Amino acid sequence: MESCPTCGARHAGGPSCHRCRTDLRQVLAVEQAAARCRRQARAALDLGDPAEARHRAGRACTLHRSPESLMALALAALADRDFPAAIRLWREIRAGRASGAKLNAPN
Repeated sequence: MESCPTCGARHAGGPSCHRCRTDLRQVLAVEQAAARCRRQARAALDLGDPAEARHRAGRACTLHRSPESLMALALAALADRDFPAAIRLWREIRAGRASGAKLNAPN
């Protein structure tokens, strides 16, 4: 997490915002769950299972729509030979919209 979702202060670590004292534990837990899903997607790719990789990467995007999660989903789409989805995701990453609009993760 780069900044507090409540006040926008730079996150200095810890379970609460240093400026507004917002409890950030749940937000941090969601980000950690997304990172775990990305690791699972990479493991599925290593095992040659692009469908499972897409499922896990899609879950990561649902939890935390970050450039890292989008990249995992794009790589899984490539491995699954879904080139239009991979290109769409790559364009979204390049446009910097990772934290904005909702994207339907392919199944």
